[in-house]
Amino acid sequence: MQFYQSDDLRFTVQTSAKRKSLGITVDRDGSLLLHTPLNVADGEIEEFIKEKRLWIYTKLAAKEFLTEQAHPERRFIDGEGFCYLGRSYRLVLINSRIQSVIFRSGRFYLAMNRQDSARELFIDWYKQKAMLSLPGLVSEFTTRLGVKAQGLRVIELGNRWGSCSDGGVLNFHWKVIQLPQKLLRYIVAHEVVHLVQKHHSPEFWQTLERLLPNYAELKFELGAEALKYVRL
Repeated sequence: MQFYQSDDLRFTVQTSAKRKSLGITVDRDGSLLLHTPLNVADGEIEEFIKEKRLWIYTKLAAKEFLTEQAHPERRFIDGEGFCYLGRSYRLVLINSRIQSVIFRSGRFYLAMNRQDSARELFIDWYKQKAMLSLPGLVSEFTTRLGVKAQGLRVIELGNRWGSCSDGGVLNFHWKVIQLPQKLLRYIVAHEVVHLVQKHHSPEFWQTLERLLPNYAELKFELGAEALKYVRL
């Protein structure tokens, strides 16, 4: 799989001997496809992307709006569903003095008088669960690559699922624990590969493919489906 980076836009390149001109597709998950004939110079590609940049941003903004409309942020009310490892579980509000979120018998429980701080309580719960699940996955993939992480943190990362510091510390967004296990594995494997390949070079993707032969399928699914899990 080939990629092309132009400033903040990243394209998956699809080259065909049958094509006579350049083309761009904004896929349903917001990923960008660059269709090229054979032997096109980078300068020609850059000029084409420059001409199409406003159109690309417009398409991406429209897709983001539609996705957010389809998956609104969750409300902390009785019966609302919250995700954990890819499954949605209902919230039950109870008349109690409990100070944290409780997960028991396939239900989340929250005291009625803690609704105002419910988001922070859920984040704390997700962080705790992530710190239980992530070390084993990190160990699995670092062992297979013969490398060692210098630390692991579960934090707020904005729009990123994970990051790898220059010092070898792996950081993961607390939201990852809401995703299905297979997507969680993809995110962990992706960041572990950054311990040996800092940039998304061809060598990076080749190394990731050794860890997860179906990484491209998982990458697509993460982009297409993740928002339905992690709106919080």
